[in-house]
Amino acid sequence: MFGVRADNDRDLYFASAARRFALDAKMFRCRAAVHVENKDDIVFWSTVLKHFRPNDRFHFIAGSRNEFGHETSGVTQCLKYFNYLSPDFFICIDSDYRYLMQEKEMDVAHFVLQTYTYSFENHHCFAEGLDEVCGRVTHIPNYIFDFRKFLKDYSRILYPLFIWHLYFMGADPARFSKYEFNRYLNPNICKPAQSLRDNARRALEELQRKVQKRVNYFQHTYPNADLEFIRQKLERLGLHPDTAYLFLRGHNMYDMISCLCKEVCKALLKRAKDGHRTREAIAALYRDRNHVDIELKRNLKYGAYLPIRKLEADIEAFFKI
Repeated sequence: MFGVRADNDRDLYFASAARRFALDAKMFRCRAAVHVENKDDIVFWSTVLKHFRPNDRFHFIAGSRNEFGHETSGVTQCLKYFNYLSPDFFICIDSDYRYLMQEKEMDVAHFVLQTYTYSFENHHCFAEGLDEVCGRVTHIPNYIFDFRKFLKDYSRILYPLFIWHLYFMGADPARFSKYEFNRYLNPNICKPAQSLRDNARRALEELQRKVQKRVNYFQHTYPNADLEFIRQKLERLGLHPDTAYLFLRGHNMYDMISCLCKEVCKALLKRAKDGHRTREAIAALYRDRNHVDIELKRNLKYGAYLPIRKLEADIEAFFKI
């Protein structure tokens, strides 16, 4: 069934587990079993698969036992099944840097679906849908913060340093690790005094200074580094100065955007309260508002940008296999 010869105990273990998951899916009358990284991933992948495959049901697995018998999760656990995947049991994973680094065999031909953004959280942060998120929460149009401009400015500021980071990821990761780079991703964006003022200009200017200082250091220390080849390669993959936020660590992006959405919603409701609405109307706004994170996780704009279109194409191709 899986076309791979198990030649040791570890192989036998994962081959057997994969076969069992596939059989469980059939018992539950599902199209296939799907191993994802964690419980949080199930909502995203079930929503996306349901959108494109409305008549199919899937049996999701958020964690399984490793070769030592311990319950575990994460992408490493998903990939342990790599040699035993099939149309009846496949994995859905965050791309991390796999897509940008063009890691081989992470494709539908090998029964792998990936986000193409760093993680599924980046999809929820897509700029074009954030006004609607705030509108659904407050029932008031967002007229006080420009999410599109903010994310474009934010991406353009981080883009040069991101290119250096990806250069070192290929050449020598220890020189500028993920941990070091990720420290730049969350500016002091949600301090009440500056979060919304002039579209977070002060926070972005502070971030610009920090980023430029590090970029200047790299340019001085590594004058012969050839970044143009990397820029051109990544641009073909969809990474350019305006879209960097889609490929940065998703957890950081989500936390920042969630915080901004909450600040925007608070400000909208406060201005409504200070306006000419009746007390009953204001009470209704506060009573009926939904939690920001609930609405943010509904922010999926199918067909609107390259990573989601690539994911859509993968799903279409996968179910033709």
